Amino acid sequence: MSEAAAPASALRRGVMPLLAYAVLTAAMDVYAGNRFEVVSPASLAAVSFTLTMLFFLAVEARRGGVRPRAAVITHRRDIVAINITTAVTWLSTFYALEYLEPAIVNVIGLALGPMIMTLAGPLLRQHSRVMGAEIVVSVAIGMLLAALMWASFSGRSGLGDLSTSDAVLGLLFSLTCAAGSAVNIIYMKRLSDAGCEPGLVLATRFFLMSLVAWILVAFEDGPDLTAALVPGAVVAVIGVGLPIFVLQIGIRHTEPITTSLLVCLSPLFAFALQLADGRLRFSLFTLGGVIGVVVLVAVGVLVRDREPAPGEPAAAGRPAAPEPLVSDEHGGPRP
Repeated sequence: MSEAAAPASALRRGVMPLLAYAVLTAAMDVYAGNRFEVVSPASLAAVSFTLTMLFFLAVEARRGGVRPRAAVITHRRDIVAINITTAVTWLSTFYALEYLEPAIVNVIGLALGPMIMTLAGPLLRQHSRVMGAEIVVSVAIGMLLAALMWASFSGRSGLGDLSTSDAVLGLLFSLTCAAGSAVNIIYMKRLSDAGCEPGLVLATRFFLMSLVAWILVAFEDGPDLTAALVPGAVVAVIGVGLPIFVLQIGIRHTEPITTSLLVCLSPLFAFALQLADGRLRFSLFTLGGVIGVVVLVAVGVLVRDREPAPGEPAAAGRPAAPEPLVSDEHGGPRP
């Protein structure tokens, strides 16, 4: 096999898993939003993340015995922090899906996370700067997201008429999800830099999420946990387990820029999948807003990718690139 053919073959092996990741995250949003007609977000979260936690704990117990306990002791501050951000991110996602159209929740999570990381870069790393093009892209994304939220308030989204209180709650939960996702990435990177393997992080990051979800269930009036068993198992598989697995395969065989661009397609998949949901109608306004945000996020990724890598000489007339972001993770609504 020629040297040129080898990278091409690796790229082909990475593209399909990354597309699968984008489809799975979109499918989870649409499926969970539909199931909230019969189960509460707390019940679904309690079942799905308890199953997810037990699965990854069992995997790590098979591999390393007491390693999860040792990781908690050694990196307890970061483990506690990522438990908090994970609980905030996922619970707010579930509650946002109860109030808003899945494609809108998905695209807010996709776009605001990188936006926050870009604009907060100078606070997170030394000698950082934000490129002018990134500011323009971020402002344009913000305007499109504001338009999508206006569509939700005015009855032009796929859900039709919403009460003002539902639209406000959906917006607040969506913004919380996006912010939590951005902070999540920081602690994932810190744990990775400290030598924690991904399996160890997955085995220890869902404790608080499961506990809080069960506490919320305890305060509900007659929760029907039986009805949440099958949806919870489905979300555990298509929302957490499989996406993590295929994402790791995709990252292994593709460059970060390719990963970012393919993950950007998730909101479009969410829009297509939600057309099969009888609760939702086709919204040209939502479609246009989602396409606009996806294009802008892709442009932002490409602009950042054109900067020279740290340590490389800058092109003539162009300043040297800033230090790398605190994370080398790109995209992904809910890491």
